[in-house]
Amino acid sequence: MTYGPMLADAVGLLSSGAPEGGLEGFRAAYPHTRTRLVAQREEFDGSLHHALLIKDGDGATISLSWCSDRALPWPLRGVHRAGEHLLLRVNGIETPVARAIACLDFIWDESTLADRLIADSLVREKLAEAREPLSDAALQQAMDAFRRARGLLTGAATRAWMDRNRISHRELEELVAVEAAVAALRSRVAAGRVEDWFAEHGGEFDVVRVARVVFADVPAVPDAAAFLQMVERAFADGSARPGEVFATLRRGDLDAETAERIFGAPPGTVAGPFPVEGGHLLVKVLAVEPAVLDGTVRDLVERRIFGEWIEERRHAAKIEWFWGVAERTSGR
Repeated sequence: MTYGPMLADAVGLLSSGAPEGGLEGFRAAYPHTRTRLVAQREEFDGSLHHALLIKDGDGATISLSWCSDRALPWPLRGVHRAGEHLLLRVNGIETPVARAIACLDFIWDESTLADRLIADSLVREKLAEAREPLSDAALQQAMDAFRRARGLLTGAATRAWMDRNRISHRELEELVAVEAAVAALRSRVAAGRVEDWFAEHGGEFDVVRVARVVFADVPAVPDAAAFLQMVERAFADGSARPGEVFATLRRGDLDAETAERIFGAPPGTVAGPFPVEGGHLLVKVLAVEPAVLDGTVRDLVERRIFGEWIEERRHAAKIEWFWGVAERTSGR
């Protein structure tokens, strides 16, 4: 591969003073390479420096930076040991401790912490290669959705949440922008695959509506007509665990045996008891509804496809953990 013209353009991009603005043009000019712009801010004087990582078709990576006169070159910036401030590196994407803390609550909410951090790194790697710009209108829409999801329905509630989490308005916008970018990436990954996935696995989203109660001891199974009276007595005498009586369950959220028994029970009949944490579950089946690919289910399917995509990338990733007194590395 001939690098001359591309490297000359790369130097021009880095020396322009605003390489972020010209990055898309550079990518368009060299579509067969993968590029990532890395920024580093020097804590001492606040200066910002960029390096451009270029991966060619052979898998080799070129690291290029440009430094103006009297500025601090890239190799001398942040000369402390990187591992002292890092928790994790996945495919070269570094996760400092501050980023890990943000991941605890703000972005990922469905997996264990370790999986969450690795998934976040893999997603950021992909977004760094090609991230669609977010318009002001899209950012506002994402901000409104972010607030609704957390019950922040007033300005006062939002400010209290920001104060409690020590987050500035700029940092909040950054978090929301990341969440919106992840949602856009999820839609791109799932594009054209939702219908086929649903045709094969859609039964996992079948719905059963039930009245349920968890008993401390194994209960006698009443007939359907006496079920609610039994529940009332159980809550009154303390033999039932506190909790909501009416619930909507999806087949995929239950273990296979429980799902088969509940979804196989005719509406109006009682199923159980089932051993669960804290006691024994008894349910009255009110209605069973086959899954329909509506907006809610489509979003759930996209999330499942996205999760499978992340898992595939994880199997191929080089994962390095930094904690304790030694660096810990696993994966490829």
